Amino acid sequence: MTLAPPPGLFTARTWQLPVASPARIHDAALGGTDNYVLDREALAALEDAAPGFTELLRATRAWHVRVVRHLAGRGIDQFLDLAAGLPRARENTHEVAQRYNRDAKVVYTNTNPVLLSYSRALLDDNDGTHIVHGDHLDPHRLLDSEQLCSALDLRRPVAVLMTRGVQHELDDHRLSAALAGYRALLAPGSVLALSGWAEPVDDGGLPRTIEQIWHTHSGRRVRCRTVPELQRLFDGCDLLDPGLAPVQDWWPDGPRLHPAGMAIRLGYGGVGITP
Repeated sequence: MTLAPPPGLFTARTWQLPVASPARIHDAALGGTDNYVLDREALAALEDAAPGFTELLRATRAWHVRVVRHLAGRGIDQFLDLAAGLPRARENTHEVAQRYNRDAKVVYTNTNPVLLSYSRALLDDNDGTHIVHGDHLDPHRLLDSEQLCSALDLRRPVAVLMTRGVQHELDDHRLSAALAGYRALLAPGSVLALSGWAEPVDDGGLPRTIEQIWHTHSGRRVRCRTVPELQRLFDGCDLLDPGLAPVQDWWPDGPRLHPAGMAIRLGYGGVGITP
């Protein structure tokens, strides 16, 4: 799949430069081409202040791929990828899921009109993949939308993926209410997969440094929570082994990684099953 944007779609005006974009920072970290110098400069500043930061974003994405692969292997064939960001050159959610079940259905959500247009242009040839405009923190409206209901059968289990990181969600009350909404509205046996940044022991002020640099370059805030705070987001779910764990330790492909940079220690992920 080529990621060359449709003619005239990506311009400095549509990307609202001159601030870096979280989606494009992630794209730069993953080796993508849909980013600008200012996004790479933001990533470099984060890496300089927090060695291992690029590895953190890559390890979180690799965890996402392993989660989708594991769930598809368990028989889950419906995936709702929330605030999905930019499509990748390879190993997108639909590619991983449909590798194990060609009939798997995947819905990506976003609220950014540029990302929505770009995603639709790239993925419109896949009948099992849909792009929906919707606020991932408003599950009642999102799950009631005609477009989503025509793509997914909500009478059967759905895997809800919020894997770009709950660090982008600052309001605990709204986030917890949204997650409770998904648990209540979806069929029993549905899945909630979350990743976030946690504050490591003896971090030397690393979380605050990352929060400050992220805000300086993008104008947006992120929040590093404690491990217990992330754990509470799974209240009402049964966590799959190994529970809430560092992303590099959750069902790794091979031997445990021993990263050199401290920043990767911030990344945690977990997968919960709704009863």
